[in-house]
Amino acid sequence: MAGSGAFEPLREYLDARAREELVPGVVAVVGRMSGRVASMAVGFRALAPRRERMTLHTIFDLASLTKPMVTGALASSLAAEGALSLEDPLERHLDELRGTPAGRPTLAMLLTHTSGFPPMNPLEDYAARKPELIQAIAREPLEAEPGARFQYSDVGYILFQCVLERLLAGRLDRLARERLFGPLMLRDTRYGIRAADRGRTAPTTRERGRWLLGRVHDPRARSPALGGVAGHAGVFGTGADVARYGSMLLRGGLDGKRRILSERAVALLTTNQLPDSLGVRRGFGFDIESPYSAPRGKRFSRDSYGHSGFTGVSMWIDPRNDAYFVLLTNSIHAGGHKDLKQFRAEAATLAAVGLGI
Repeated sequence: MAGSGAFEPLREYLDARAREELVPGVVAVVGRMSGRVASMAVGFRALAPRRERMTLHTIFDLASLTKPMVTGALASSLAAEGALSLEDPLERHLDELRGTPAGRPTLAMLLTHTSGFPPMNPLEDYAARKPELIQAIAREPLEAEPGARFQYSDVGYILFQCVLERLLAGRLDRLARERLFGPLMLRDTRYGIRAADRGRTAPTTRERGRWLLGRVHDPRARSPALGGVAGHAGVFGTGADVARYGSMLLRGGLDGKRRILSERAVALLTTNQLPDSLGVRRGFGFDIESPYSAPRGKRFSRDSYGHSGFTGVSMWIDPRNDAYFVLLTNSIHAGGHKDLKQFRAEAATLAAVGLGI
């Protein structure tokens, strides 16, 4: 697969960025509805405490890919079934927010980042349990009128996690395993990692003198209130698993003959749910066109969709051209957070060229 000459420019580009230490290393997967077309691993998954070569089996902290792969997918599935109205105000589902400004945004606004919640709330809010966290959020003002503008917010997805867990009477990791990852037969995708998989997991940053390995990088997801299981971050996985997820979406929710998501759920998750006046296009989980759309590159269609994550991960899916591109790296391991917009865009463009788009 990886030897296809059409993707050699992509491999050379990724290898050059790894040698420049923009990223330690990369796993990239290019595919279509029928499956993977090319897979490649370049560079290193770890630079410290010792160098370890990147492999196709490396497990990554998927960071905000958690949003569409878990929270958005579960929400869209329930909405498609009629089991949940996304037009409900948040306070209808979280009593702690009743009568407060934080209770006013609709569930749809949480998913599209138009709720008015800040990008993040203080880390101190996460020191106890979820009910106390919700109460702390209720005491803080909204930063915008609900529905008035787009502002990317982890807070909204954390609150949606609380809605899902109460509605479905289970913790989000179990819901994801039973309703998504298990049916899709994802071998290495879960909240956290198995102890046996530490040796092939990419580390992120140092915390209190120790490398984070298999523990989610996001401090709020890692907090006592959330315990590594969050609506905005916490999932780990491989390039092959993320690619399988993308292929399922290209098939309208099917994995072989098994239906993972209904066609209606896929549409809610991946097509625009915002008014034109906002100047941003988002599904109930995936980005379509916004300041975060660099992973689309120059050749994937305007209606394609995807998402990125703080640790250096991204995926982009183009139904019009029957294509997906998964780009996983632990860029924060190589000198902290970096602006990867150009890197993601150029890699996506080369992937599309390799596919003949």
